[in-house]
Amino acid sequence: MRLEQTPRTEQTVKISARLVTSSTILHLSADELESTINQEKNENPVLEVTEQTICLFCSTPLYGSSCTVCGRFTQNASSIDSQQQQCMLQEGSWEQPSYAFFYDNDNYGFADADNEDSYDPMARIPTNETLEEELLQQLMALISPEDASIAEQLVGNLNERGYLEISVTEIADYLQVPIQRVTTVLSQLQTLEPLGVGARDLRECLLIQFAAISEQQTPHPLAYALIDRYLKQWGHNQYTEIARQLHVPEREVRQTCQYIRNTLHPYPGYLYRSSHHDTPLGSGISYIHPDIIIRQGENGFEVELMEEKRYNFRIDTNYVLPGDHAEPLSSESSSDMQRYMYQNRDRAKFFVDCIHRRWRTLKRVAEIVINHQREFLEKGIRYLYPLTRAEVASILHLDEGTVSRATANKYALLPNGQLIPIAYFFDGSLRIKDMLHELIQAEDIHHRLSDEELARQLTARGIPLARRTITKYREEMGIGSSRERT
Repeated sequence: MRLEQTPRTEQTVKISARLVTSSTILHLSADELESTINQEKNENPVLEVTEQTICLFCSTPLYGSSCTVCGRFTQNASSIDSQQQQCMLQEGSWEQPSYAFFYDNDNYGFADADNEDSYDPMARIPTNETLEEELLQQLMALISPEDASIAEQLVGNLNERGYLEISVTEIADYLQVPIQRVTTVLSQLQTLEPLGVGARDLRECLLIQFAAISEQQTPHPLAYALIDRYLKQWGHNQYTEIARQLHVPEREVRQTCQYIRNTLHPYPGYLYRSSHHDTPLGSGISYIHPDIIIRQGENGFEVELMEEKRYNFRIDTNYVLPGDHAEPLSSESSSDMQRYMYQNRDRAKFFVDCIHRRWRTLKRVAEIVINHQREFLEKGIRYLYPLTRAEVASILHLDEGTVSRATANKYALLPNGQLIPIAYFFDGSLRIKDMLHELIQAEDIHHRLSDEELARQLTARGIPLARRTITKYREEMGIGSSRERT
């Protein structure tokens, strides 16, 4: 038998580099797109980008540092208030990292301040100092010059929340100084604004603020005990158990908890940056701005793309390299230059096409989502109904992955002023979680509802759910079990 090779036809799918690039640009967040546009503008000489300065919250053109319509500053945090206040007592998120990072004292650059600026009126003009710079300058005035290296290590190891990520023992061992010297400098750091900076955990942060407030006014009588001894139980909403141990009515415990939430702040680092409207480089904080704005128009809800109002692209077809006419070019050099310009123009055209395709896709997806979730926009979260990306893709004749990339890391500003991820429109569990939260809030404090009972009540409302699903949703909401709530 003779074996011979016979050709066989096969169909293979080849994905071009251009398709990959287009999909990548569609997936980028607003901040990533801004960085990509700046990089492309710097690398491609024929691409011109004109950027209209707009309010990143309502898209109104800006002619100063604040918006005349919504009153926002150009650099303002929109995601560090309510959500972080709600999770301030979940101690699991405050674990200290297992590593320590020591700053290079020689290159830190903040210790050698010019003393002549102390009385210079120009030095009083705000310069967008970072929290670390301001803390170090204040701290240097309170300690001896010999402790400057300790101050730099303490300030340099503050995380974005304002917490100290390293122990005094580690700093003392690294600098070869007594622990007491490090502790003394740390105590001076903890007296500075914003109050609570330099704390090592949530409890210490709140106690620092509480001590300062106590010097100016009479605090709530139960506040210190709740912070010092019952922080964990408070985080699990065990108000009844706390009241039993303190021999006070549960109502007083709840009132004290509300007093602490209204008076103290769990993240002094965020508080500083929010009040100073700055975004220090390397701070690791990313501010959330809407990608689309949903407005109530005369004919219903309308979609407005922030990027479309912000960027305008132009390809310069008459670009000439500097020095081109200084001397005659050979035919070979002229051919190379022409090829170089053609390549850059083709690259710029493709890049701009990808941006425009991103805008068209995002707008089409947003319009379909809005039409489907119209009742949610008008009446609230209770009317947020299930919607899948596959359904949107089918309506628009797109691939489901395209819809996923178009909605990933994107945010929408609702007509009521609320900023939400676009992914929320596809999360049918939010409506159920809202109903679940309502049932738990209305339960009898002497008889907390078990997950089984909650499932039965939701089933009676026409939403049949298994007990394990109730448990999953409750844990995602950060609500304790019936036993933990007693």
